[in-house]
Amino acid sequence: MLFNRDRDRPWKFGLTTILFLILAFFVKTQNAYVAFLDSSIVDVVQKTQPGWKTLMYQGVSILAEPKLVIVWTFVLAFLLWGFKFKVPALWCLATLIGGDVIAAVVKNVVQRARPAGHLAADNGYSFPSGHVFGTFLLIAMIWLILIPMIATPWRAWVVRIIVLIWMALVMASRVYLNAHFPTDTFGAALLAYLWLQVAQGLYIRLAPVMKRWPLLKKSEI
Repeated sequence: MLFNRDRDRPWKFGLTTILFLILAFFVKTQNAYVAFLDSSIVDVVQKTQPGWKTLMYQGVSILAEPKLVIVWTFVLAFLLWGFKFKVPALWCLATLIGGDVIAAVVKNVVQRARPAGHLAADNGYSFPSGHVFGTFLLIAMIWLILIPMIATPWRAWVVRIIVLIWMALVMASRVYLNAHFPTDTFGAALLAYLWLQVAQGLYIRLAPVMKRWPLLKKSEI
């Protein structure tokens, strides 16, 4: 089984849900403490804006666009399917698609406006960040499925460090480019993590059933 039963999963889900709901409520009600936190972090992230840093963050933001994250996930699913990990491949696609639907619903419930001066391309509501949400889920798939397949421990740790740095760069880029408030990125990470707990729980329950389907009989789970 790709994922083991985790006795702490209900606690992880519950705690993350509480933290996310508190943050979403404060954002929705335009809490002064949230505004102070956002402005403090923005001051640090945007303190210096040399040309190379702007180009770097623009490149990071482009590669982490939600549409491209869908492409990267389809590539991952294609590779998994080819190596007989058919059920995990379908899980990856379902996790991203289901997560995107949830993130879209949250955006429309909270209806937070974008920061002043954002680019025209960054339209729609601000909370949570779609870039961060999708990237978090994609990195989680790599972390949970691909990295355990790396036989050499030090190489596995190198990949872990790389994806963590990438996650940090994506979060920073959205703030640096004035596309999101910092709390939008925090909220996206929390929402992605709690959805991931649900998706893993569903996999544990449904994967053995799906393996009995004719098309998936030879799939690893």
